[in-house]
Amino acid sequence: MAKLQKKKSLHDKIKKSSSAEEKSSEINEKKSLSIVPSSRIIPNAAFKNTRDMTAQTVVEGELNLFQRGVQFLREVQAELKKVTWPNQKQTAGATVVVIILVFIIATFLGLVDVTLSKLVQIVLA
Repeated sequence: MAKLQKKKSLHDKIKKSSSAEEKSSEINEKKSLSIVPSSRIIPNAAFKNTRDMTAQTVVEGELNLFQRGVQFLREVQAELKKVTWPNQKQTAGATVVVIILVFIIATFLGLVDVTLSKLVQIVLA
């Protein structure tokens, strides 16, 4: 038989909802914080004015773009190592299947085209 569940008291419901609100506020706080690697943080004392700061940011952005490109290529290489490539027999078999299906579909579409063109000629004649 099914187990009977004990009804929750009002106190338990309030406690549960407040803990859920605290968790959601913690999550929102974490999302609002931007995590910046310490290597990219530049102390304010290093810049005498905003021009120096923008020049430094542009140089850093160019390096960042290059580093991101290199990182992307490394990840591509790692993913390609994980790929299981088909052997010669599997490739030949798949190629034969594709060629046969192309001929079947081409024949079907050709028959439909001839049938429809004859039907249009009969209707217009």
